[in-house]
Amino acid sequence: MTSPAPGSPAIGQVFSDSRKVSKFLAKADPLEILAAELGPRFADYRRRWDLARSFREIPPFPLHVDYELKSDCNLRCPMCPMAGRGMGPAGGPELSLPAVKALIDEGLAQGQASLGFGGLWEPLLSGDLPEIIGYGRERGLVEAMFNTNGLLLDERTGRDLIDSGLTRIMISLDAARPETYRLMRPGSDLGLVEDNILAFLGLRERAKSRLPLVRLSFCLTRHNQAELGPFLERWEDKVDFFSLQSYGRFGAEAPSLFPDHSPVPPPSGRCAQPFKRLLVRHDGQVLPCCDLSGLSLGLGLAGQGLARIWSGASLADLRRRLLGDSPGCFPEACQDCQSKFRPSPTA
Repeated sequence: MTSPAPGSPAIGQVFSDSRKVSKFLAKADPLEILAAELGPRFADYRRRWDLARSFREIPPFPLHVDYELKSDCNLRCPMCPMAGRGMGPAGGPELSLPAVKALIDEGLAQGQASLGFGGLWEPLLSGDLPEIIGYGRERGLVEAMFNTNGLLLDERTGRDLIDSGLTRIMISLDAARPETYRLMRPGSDLGLVEDNILAFLGLRERAKSRLPLVRLSFCLTRHNQAELGPFLERWEDKVDFFSLQSYGRFGAEAPSLFPDHSPVPPPSGRCAQPFKRLLVRHDGQVLPCCDLSGLSLGLGLAGQGLARIWSGASLADLRRRLLGDSPGCFPEACQDCQSKFRPSPTA
């Protein structure tokens, strides 16, 4: 992927994620800011994270746990697997507030450092979100973060999130013009989301807080690639960093709106997610990664206890296979995850 304006005064640093499917542009290294704000415990957490990511150490408990409190979203964006789903019946399975608090308590007792909200949903649909973040942070979790489309980030919610101790919020925007945004985020409103972001930044400033860090995400497609420059220019002096993401196909659920590209060979690097994190879905199923290709890699139910799952035979076997000599040793879901990514249109 091309790195737009990496040497500009406002966006001075470029960072790549471990799977090489996105790049981060920042005025300053976000991890350095978090270390300055959160202190030695954050530095120790990231040290352990790096050991796990490089396969040098398996922590006794996942360092980060994501929770999918419910399985729904207020949008059906065409680059997301939710695009192929109906809205679904109301009242489906949800992770209850007591259940999540019990899992956080278990993690805190065994070395968990970070909390997130992943899976197939929009976190701001849950009114429990600030309370869960506050519960974890007050009891000792170093970090709390989530991704959102930003449509529901109203003033009251923003204030509650800042007060909760949230450390990072990642907002997907993907466009600079309303017409393009309507293609990328059908059913949303660019002006409203932009106002929500600006209001949230204002709330943070009035709270005299450096946190949460605010990241904007831009998923590159043929429809929006010409708007990347204006997008960065609009936001570079306002938010803390950007994520520029490659568009990945999602099998049969991929929308026809976007063209096919030639597949990228699976990267030679092995996936480290099962060595450092878990995802707990809305129905209690525990997965070894945050990618939805891993839906077939269920490890059991969270009611068994995350420590038992983390040290169990299923996850140990998955780790052995991921450390095999060739990608052919990987489970089919892992091969699908690594092969679905395509070059961005600017590649």
